[in-house]
Amino acid sequence: MPSAIYQYVYYEPLNVGGPETRQNRNPATSSKYLPVPGLLVPSTNVLATGSTFTPDIPPASHTFAGHTYNFGFMNVSGCVGAGETSTDIAHLPGSAPLAPLVVGNTVINILVVYIVHGGGGIPGGGPGIYLDAFNETTGAFLDNFFVTSIAPDNSLTSNVNVYGSLPVEPHAETLVAAGHPINTPMVVNSTAVFDKWVKLEGPAGNPVISGSSLNLGVNASTPSDIAAFAFYKDRASVYITGGYESPDILLFTPFSSSALGTLLPIGSSSVVSGVHYGFAAVVHNDSAYEVSTKVTFWNIPGGVGTSGAMLDTQTVIIPAASSATVISSLPFINAGGHTCAVVSIDTDDSPCQFDPTSSADSVNIPNPLPVGHNCSAWRNTNTISVSPGAEWNFEIALGDIQHYGEAQIGIQFNVQHAAADFARNEKAFEVIKEHRRIYSKTPPYLIPVLRKKLPSADLKPVVKLVSRGEIEDRKGEGYLLRFADKTATGFKVSGVVPANAKAGDTFLVQLTAHYPKTGRVPAKSIGFLQILVVKDNLRVKGK
Repeated sequence: MPSAIYQYVYYEPLNVGGPETRQNRNPATSSKYLPVPGLLVPSTNVLATGSTFTPDIPPASHTFAGHTYNFGFMNVSGCVGAGETSTDIAHLPGSAPLAPLVVGNTVINILVVYIVHGGGGIPGGGPGIYLDAFNETTGAFLDNFFVTSIAPDNSLTSNVNVYGSLPVEPHAETLVAAGHPINTPMVVNSTAVFDKWVKLEGPAGNPVISGSSLNLGVNASTPSDIAAFAFYKDRASVYITGGYESPDILLFTPFSSSALGTLLPIGSSSVVSGVHYGFAAVVHNDSAYEVSTKVTFWNIPGGVGTSGAMLDTQTVIIPAASSATVISSLPFINAGGHTCAVVSIDTDDSPCQFDPTSSADSVNIPNPLPVGHNCSAWRNTNTISVSPGAEWNFEIALGDIQHYGEAQIGIQFNVQHAAADFARNEKAFEVIKEHRRIYSKTPPYLIPVLRKKLPSADLKPVVKLVSRGEIEDRKGEGYLLRFADKTATGFKVSGVVPANAKAGDTFLVQLTAHYPKTGRVPAKSIGFLQILVVKDNLRVKGK
């Protein structure tokens, strides 16, 4: 079980004597932390993984040997997530309205920083202005340059970045922090993002901080010391592999809510109507710390529909630089026609901020990109066996589109051809090996790097309505569909396989439905992939 370790320190601005720099930071000649003398530090606690943790409340102030140490902020790092900081001693990390601190599997560090009242100052007298950068995730100083400009005296920017100090001027100065720490010589680059400016010390109304703005205002001729930090956080990198044929969405039999069964291969089998399939997702965490994420499972009917049922939400802790397989407590069931298995994720301090509460939120599931890190992914492929020169067809639907009123839905196609032997070469084999961790159970033609190189195929897909409505053929640019009944939105797609196609050839018919923005419902593009695999002549002899 992990331990919780406390440090009560005070911020000591630049020591006199120099050379005094914050970058490259030298502990002997730079701003640093020192233990608060005479202040009793709480003992180390041993905590249970998965429990919530509330740190001990530190003294608001402490006096020792004639010096007064005032509470500046508390930072807690090592819990599940990107770290948490508070300058309000009445609302410390782990207490409302801040998020609970969840104990993971790593050591928790509680850093309480005090400011020595009047402890700064310029040698020889006068107040000082001290500025620095702090990483809430690691609980340590950030050594990168962090200020992009100062107005009106931009020449002072280097002074702040290198020395961490700003001269007291007879006029106001406005500092602008970098959204990301600046790449700095001799310092490891950082991918953290700006969170907020924090005032540690200063007279009333100085410095001026406006919410999470990058700007820090320093008023003219401050009568006492000012100390302020720019706080940064490492964003969580939690994702599911995107696209509409995601290898991270798993369907299996028999249904179980606790263990994987026999996986349904992607791209080679169809989902049978009425069968209760186990439903799982592989979620990846590239962060340098444990992350808690919500994984939501959806059933979206139609094939290219936007509305469906929210099946289940699981909250899981994923170890740093690792992946986790998350299993839905409810099965995936194809009620008939094409039904999509969809997964979305919601993670604090990350780009994935979709936290649904009901099936009505399905229209707001984030669009998945074709590859890479995504906040959602879809599983909607199936396979049709076809013959050279023969007609192929499949029926599909938009599902319930009442949210889109009388709007027309655009349909476009992209068709690619994978020859039977397209992956039987050294270059393709190297790509397959490189991507085997994620795409090991996926046909080579669905590996994005290889699929991108596939040639187009002129199958000339044709669309005809199955449900009542209107259709406009845009002559090579797709179709526009409008349906009389917004809950009956079926249409048929057909074409002819080239007569010179060979057994083992595969055609990928990618259909994309484009939904316009309507009211509060955003514009969306939903894809569906129909796989056509050429077999030996399937027609009965003599016919």
